[in-house]
Amino acid sequence: MSPSLFSHAADPDPKDAEQGASVPDVVSVRQIPRDAEEAFNGFTDYLHLWWPEDLTDFGEGTHAEFEGGVLTETGPDGETAVWATVRTREPDTLLELDWVAGQDPRIPTDVRVDFAPAADGSTVVTLRHSGIDRLPDGAQEYERLQREWSEILDRYSRFMGAR
Repeated sequence: MSPSLFSHAADPDPKDAEQGASVPDVVSVRQIPRDAEEAFNGFTDYLHLWWPEDLTDFGEGTHAEFEGGVLTETGPDGETAVWATVRTREPDTLLELDWVAGQDPRIPTDVRVDFAPAADGSTVVTLRHSGIDRLPDGAQEYERLQREWSEILDRYSRFMGAR
């Protein structure tokens, strides 16, 4: 029997707490100086021209593209990596992906990209990456994904003519 009236349980493992912790969605918004059709096509058809090479599996000389309902990256030697599966593709409006790039492919997360026309003829592009709390290190992944999506959308915006 403990000499204290109050028993002291072992300190909880921070990893256990993180597993159950709610991780917010990563949300990144950019205003693209193009109509929704051009903004959507720039995002989906010309990805290989603007995606940052330092955020790929194979680096320099890589080619990222949507093909046959899948977003893939092909390296200079022909090796291919799957980044995502297209769940919904509504031209000029919406792209939803089961995202696996940079994570365990058995635990996809959700990426949703909305293309909304603005009054001035531009398009507001909103990317929302959710389901990050499903990942083993959700909080760390949130920080990484927040940085990376910001860099990715900055590159896309510049490619599409934004300042």
